[in-house]
Amino acid sequence: MEIVQKNEAFKVNGKMGFSYVQVFVQQDGILYCGKWSNRFKVPKTLQDLQEVRQIPKENRGPEVNTTWSAVYVKRPSLLAYANDNLDTQIAREVDVCEILRQNPHPNIAIYYGYEESHGRVAGVCYKRYTSILLEAVNPGRLDKRRFASSGRELVTDKTISSLEGVLDGIQHLHSISIVHNDINPANIMFDKDGTLVLIDFDSCRYIGESLSSTKTKRTHQWHDPSVDVSLEKNNLDAFQELRIWLIGSADDNYNFV
Repeated sequence: MEIVQKNEAFKVNGKMGFSYVQVFVQQDGILYCGKWSNRFKVPKTLQDLQEVRQIPKENRGPEVNTTWSAVYVKRPSLLAYANDNLDTQIAREVDVCEILRQNPHPNIAIYYGYEESHGRVAGVCYKRYTSILLEAVNPGRLDKRRFASSGRELVTDKTISSLEGVLDGIQHLHSISIVHNDINPANIMFDKDGTLVLIDFDSCRYIGESLSSTKTKRTHQWHDPSVDVSLEKNNLDAFQELRIWLIGSADDNYNFV
């Protein structure tokens, strides 16, 4: 049995007096609440408590109102936990996001702060967006040429007109000496109004930084593996690839294959 929280309760009968300790405990994954009469000792078992009741944790809280503002908490995957570089990777992302918070742009994801657990960053909090560009327009995840030949029926005029906003966001990053280094349709999302927004900033590096020494991850077929420096050209070349992928012809040549 694990004691999660204790709260002393008092009653007033002419003067303040101790009444009981309200104890929240967890056993076998179930949360319980009960009363304990000794404020100087701790209960050892669930049977030591009086008036024990189970506290349901599922399906609590009001139903979501779509007019409220939702957040997305980006937490490490299990695969990421096996990475010795995880702490540095998260710290880099938070550092970049703090800069972006001071230099916002409508085509860059809104960052709210970090989630803390035991004095460490457990997650990075962003505005919640509606859908990922890749999944929205290419749910079958066809390769570049097959996607171009498919008719791209899910690519709307609104999406095409919003594409220049991605370039605006990229250029905004460059204006504050930051390169994204992982521009691809999986790192772009739709806002509710159809605006395209850049996400995923853990590959961001300052202009001129080494990519290999900082263990920068990049997406296969969306970068030049021979390039080892964080340069504006990395983003601009990837954006050109994105443009061809989204609106180019099947005969257009891709730079990254």
